[in-house]
Amino acid sequence: MVTTVLMDEAGAPAPLTADADPEHRPRPQPEPDALPRLPRPAGPGPLRFAASPGQEALWAGLPHRTRPPVVTGTLRLTGQLDAQALAAAWRAVAGRHEILRSHYLVHDGRLTQVVAAPDELPVPVSLAEVRPSQVPAAVTAERERAFDPAREPLARLRLLRQGPGDHVAVFVLHELIADSCALGVLVAELAAAYRGVPADRPAAQYADLAAWQQQRAAQGRVDESTEYWLRRLNGAEPAVLPWDLGAPGAPGRTPGPGRALSFPLPQELSAKIAEAARRHRAGVQVVGLAAFQLLLACWSGQRDITVRGPVPERARDGEQRMLGPLSHAVALRADLTGAPSFGEVVDRVRLTSAWDFAHHEVPLEPVAAQLRRPRLVEQLDEVRFGAGPAAGGPRWGTASWGGRLRAEPFTSAPAPAARPLTLQLRHDERAAHCVFTYDPSVFSEARIRQLRADYFGLLGDVADHPKARFR
Repeated sequence: MVTTVLMDEAGAPAPLTADADPEHRPRPQPEPDALPRLPRPAGPGPLRFAASPGQEALWAGLPHRTRPPVVTGTLRLTGQLDAQALAAAWRAVAGRHEILRSHYLVHDGRLTQVVAAPDELPVPVSLAEVRPSQVPAAVTAERERAFDPAREPLARLRLLRQGPGDHVAVFVLHELIADSCALGVLVAELAAAYRGVPADRPAAQYADLAAWQQQRAAQGRVDESTEYWLRRLNGAEPAVLPWDLGAPGAPGRTPGPGRALSFPLPQELSAKIAEAARRHRAGVQVVGLAAFQLLLACWSGQRDITVRGPVPERARDGEQRMLGPLSHAVALRADLTGAPSFGEVVDRVRLTSAWDFAHHEVPLEPVAAQLRRPRLVEQLDEVRFGAGPAAGGPRWGTASWGGRLRAEPFTSAPAPAARPLTLQLRHDERAAHCVFTYDPSVFSEARIRQLRADYFGLLGDVADHPKARFR
């Protein structure tokens, strides 16, 4: 799987959050205001720390991956670029973040993070001369070039020089050490370091969070959440997607370059959705999720619909600037049996998704091995839904690099689609739009446009006819 951040919007991929009413809101385990720091003895040898449960689960699945699981981002840098200063900035950022200068080994049966000293870090910045016509292929090759987690740091930067004052910067981070939020933090810090702006070390390192998670697991603190997901996923089925070109996961199917289509919602429909959300004491995102699950049910005939939704975990002190794989995607399961009214569907989704998000601290991948169908979690990830505020502010990844150097998104080499279908619902007080990201080897553009029309129709039905029944 390749997660690509085009760096064309502010912030991270939109999370989905549920706002249950106080009477029914779940009460998750309390979390500390600040993570306890592990001791870091001085000495010539590397530091060794336990990996997190999520890293252990990803490591166990690496032999079965056909593509390296990476997060990538690509920027075009135009102007006078000092490659040596950029390499020094990369070393400075890696000096502040242990995870950028780490590799991973299995020691005494447990996955272990091995942290090199800052002065021992091999510089993971390389430069290649290419013709403009060669850039897309070079970007693709860099994304697909595998890491060796046991021998090298799991982050690299490749500069492609396609002419005087014209470079393409390709960032590649292994999912063992990063999510898309981490990539944004890295690029922002790198730009600041390149400008010579000093920065403090983050309040905590990912190893501190991993130790805290392992301690909770040893104390049985996550057992309740694990049991919750075992119950929640019992009997769940992957959503049958309305593909029209080829079945996801079919033998010999190769994911095509991911595509995205963005559709603004009519202003009247946006206002109706907001009113429906207030009527149901829910967020706009809950109404959007309910309509999306109804959409999949209409096309498939299923009445038990499960999709996954991202939950960035950057709320605790020290995590806003922490690099690491912090984002989990929960399973969001909706029961549409019994011919419920549209209003009842929204209420069901509001309450059940609130419980799902309350148990987000346990990644689903470690739970998968305990299910009767170990591949279920992987299959559920073929469709995702996210929602959140419309992007605003400066474009992500385009922070000032100083002098006459300018950065802008570079998108001429789209990555293979991470999954067959994702729907993002972006909204604010005035307007909303939805973005369908899809695998063109599975869906035609015509089918996506048809799905958009049906989705808008269902949003209108949910808002205008809450008592009408879904059959």
